[in-house]
Amino acid sequence: MKTRFFLILLTLVILFGGWLYLNYSIGSNEKDKLEKLANLPIYAYLADTTKVTPILTELKTVPGIKSVVHETALQAATELIQAYSLPLSEEMIKDYALPDVITINLQPNRISISTKPIIIDILRAHIPEMDIDSQSNAYGLIIKELKLLDLYHIVFNVFIAVLLLLLFVFLRSTLELNALIHHKGYKHSALENIRLQRQCLQRTLLMLIVPLPLCLLAYFAYVYFKPLPQVIPYWVFLVQAGTVIAGTMINYFILHSFERQIAFQENPVEVITPEDSKNSENEEPENDPPLT
Repeated sequence: MKTRFFLILLTLVILFGGWLYLNYSIGSNEKDKLEKLANLPIYAYLADTTKVTPILTELKTVPGIKSVVHETALQAATELIQAYSLPLSEEMIKDYALPDVITINLQPNRISISTKPIIIDILRAHIPEMDIDSQSNAYGLIIKELKLLDLYHIVFNVFIAVLLLLLFVFLRSTLELNALIHHKGYKHSALENIRLQRQCLQRTLLMLIVPLPLCLLAYFAYVYFKPLPQVIPYWVFLVQAGTVIAGTMINYFILHSFERQIAFQENPVEVITPEDSKNSENEEPENDPPLT
């Protein structure tokens, strides 16, 4: 019985560990997509340099912005010449009316997704739409991928939670029911019954505090000592904890029900109806035969 129980514990540890690993893979994928969004800066071209100061002032109040860089027309042109090795010099471009450039980089997180429309509205209030390069096409494709990934993440965790809940209940119930059937028909002392109940309680506590907490401890230790980013949403941990607690409660009610049924079978209750009681009172006692 102990060997079976520890095999069940080991199975649950592997399953919960695999659940965490798959969530880590999904979270890493999500983080990569957010990094791609952060690598798509917003460019604002300003022919009127008097607009620079009010725009920069308003952008400072917006959350989710990683950096805001203002470059004059000459600086921006010089960087382009150096980056693409163009056959031009600073003297050649001084006579051209080039706009200043504001480059806005977002942070690689969810806040920046809701921040971008605010940034675009600020820019639109000061400069024409044609002078704003938000890279909307590439940005929109990544946003669609993120939404599909979010849906997949939710469906995956619901499916795994239901599957592990069923396994959690089935494995434990099968183990304990086999133990009840094995001991059925044996007359145990009061101390033996207490010992069996204590063993059942110990198995319940071990299944509650070993599989998931052990996996979570290993995961956070791995994240801390590597170190790697914590990319699993905290709602996943709540779903896992809810699965374990729900499985423990279901097992308790199932086992309690079967224990009561077995107790009634071993000690049946005799039900006496009023008619049976009246008939027993009306029956005359048999007289002993006369002595001869």
